[in-house]
Amino acid sequence: MIDTSSAGTKTENRFTQFCLRGLENIYIPSEHVFAASIQLVDGKMVHVRDRDLEFRFTMNTLMGLHRMRMQGAKVFLDIESDYHGMEKQIEEHSNSPLDIAATVWTGRCLGTDVPLQALTSFRHLLNNAPQMRSLGPKALAWSMVACLTGGTDDYNHALELAKLAAQRYIHPVTGLVRQEPFGLRRNWSPFGAQSYMAFAFLFLARKTGNDWARNIGLRTARKLVQLQGENGQWAWMYHVPTGRVADYYPVFSVHQYAYAPFFLLEAIGQGYEEFRAPLVKGFRWILGQNEMGQSMVEPARQIVWRRVIRKSADAKLKKLLRAIGTIYGGVKSEIKKAHDLDIDRQCWGFEMALPLFVFSGINDFHEILDDKCFS
Repeated sequence: MIDTSSAGTKTENRFTQFCLRGLENIYIPSEHVFAASIQLVDGKMVHVRDRDLEFRFTMNTLMGLHRMRMQGAKVFLDIESDYHGMEKQIEEHSNSPLDIAATVWTGRCLGTDVPLQALTSFRHLLNNAPQMRSLGPKALAWSMVACLTGGTDDYNHALELAKLAAQRYIHPVTGLVRQEPFGLRRNWSPFGAQSYMAFAFLFLARKTGNDWARNIGLRTARKLVQLQGENGQWAWMYHVPTGRVADYYPVFSVHQYAYAPFFLLEAIGQGYEEFRAPLVKGFRWILGQNEMGQSMVEPARQIVWRRVIRKSADAKLKKLLRAIGTIYGGVKSEIKKAHDLDIDRQCWGFEMALPLFVFSGINDFHEILDDKCFS
């Protein structure tokens, strides 16, 4: 169970300690932000910059670091100072529901004052959500969690957002989450949208006792487990109406060690032990129990490599045609062989941070979280 409201013991598993060390390499102290990504270029790790992504990723990371600090870990920056240092950028992001939800969620998680401009924008979001076509499934899920964090005043808003999400994005038969409510893309959806929405509904159920929300979250979680790959892979793309995997690749490491555990741990914490085995199986994928037979963890660089990709060029049109062929043309979405695949040696700024939020204070799952590669 993930609960940001209670401090734990002064013990941490090896995995979160590993991620904490790795985050130091992504941090840019002179600007108090986390780089958009860090990549291996000619044998050296290089920061890749993107101001918009860095705002959101820094918010994500500060929550993870807060979780570590609550367990007694020493972090390498002043969390509250860096949070409030981002305030001057909020105006740039006030039209992004995702960034505003991230700002409110982070501030409430830290227990510090949320900047007034962010609160004003968030209140506008809550009051006008049904009319906001820019409010995608991820932003809706983050907004629900923000409403449920730091007090009970917005619990009713969380329930209203959940009803909107169920109506707009969740397929009534398959339980999978749409990426778009209208148009051609409404039938195709990536794993990230599934993960955050499943967690938000389960989190709503835990906070309010709402059985309707719990059933929706469990249905999505169970459908994803049903579609988990033979090596524990969480697929990249799903066809929502048929409830089938449209494409496994790229397989993202963060899906294996953070996105899936995000909702699976919440379900386990509510007594659903059926999700333990899929969590462990998915995590072991990054430890080398995958189609390549290679670990995605590189201890020397304190990093988990981002993803496994096809060696062949994979343009967007080609991906779309492959997905259409899989669903309508009888093409099988299969797990590739090692010689067809390669490792994308980079890591995005939030990918070493989300595990801190998910696994910090978890004194279970020693078979994966205390693996010797994290020593």
